Amino acid sequence: MEIEVTNDELVRIRKNKREIEERFRDLKGLERTLRVLKLRFLVEQREKVEKRLNEMRQNYRELLEFEEKAKRDKEFLMAFGKELSEENKRLRKELEEKNNENNR
Repeated sequence: MEIEVTNDELVRIRKNKREIEERFRDLKGLERTLRVLKLRFLVEQREKVEKRLNEMRQNYRELLEFEEKAKRDKEFLMAFGKELSEENKRLRKELEEKNNENNR
């Protein structure tokens, strides 16, 4: 088993070395220490999960915004394409009429 500690915690551990050694000799002290370590581990895991959940929520919000923007862009492009098509039909008709007049 590996235990990670901060520099401040390491200084406190060294300072309280005798007390810690006595705790480890004492079964109840060992059990308390294990409970504290387990609790710390669980708190750290919960914080990591909460952080990841918040990131996922943010990513989901961004995805929804992107989806809405893509929908609006598609609608705009469809309308623009329709206008271009109508303009193209009108110009073809005018060109045909001019060609017909020139051929007479």
